[in-house]
Amino acid sequence: VMGAGDDSYARGKFVEDLNSYGIYRKGEVYIDPATREVLGTQALAIGSANVKSFEKDLARLTVANVRQEVRVGDRLLPTEDRATNATFYPSSPDVDVKGGIIAVEEGETQIGKYSVVMINRGEREGLKVGNVLAINRRGETVVDRFEGGRIKLPDERAGLLMVFHTFKKMSFGLVLEADRPLSVGDVIVNP
Repeated sequence: VMGAGDDSYARGKFVEDLNSYGIYRKGEVYIDPATREVLGTQALAIGSANVKSFEKDLARLTVANVRQEVRVGDRLLPTEDRATNATFYPSSPDVDVKGGIIAVEEGETQIGKYSVVMINRGEREGLKVGNVLAINRRGETVVDRFEGGRIKLPDERAGLLMVFHTFKKMSFGLVLEADRPLSVGDVIVNP
């Protein structure tokens, strides 16, 4: 376990003129609930490290700053500017969208207004930053007391979200409205 100021060694492909790397730990693996396709893996930012020297695929590093302790097995990635533009132009998607909420930021279980959620639709499905989607709460399956068996009640409109960051297979959205409690598995569709 290491902290800020500690020296360490790492193996891998290092860029000759790059002196600073982000330290990341593997987080949640996002899987599409319908197709079972892996949509992506969360990279948890742990801190950063500066390269003191390297030879071939071995580098000597100094841990510059940390949010959590650095562990053996954490990964180094070149730092990149991933700033989110603060200006959004809300719009309807150009294509029909039907997907679902697959996770909530930082593993929370309650979803409400201003929650950040992950959805299983992205750039390949035509989503763009600023697209607004309706959130439908999944209808429950109940016992049909007249005909017997079970019946699924219809989905009900429960809120709105706006996409603020897209990836190839998934996107991040901000819940703008929530008329009732939302949960992972709720459906997203065109407004």
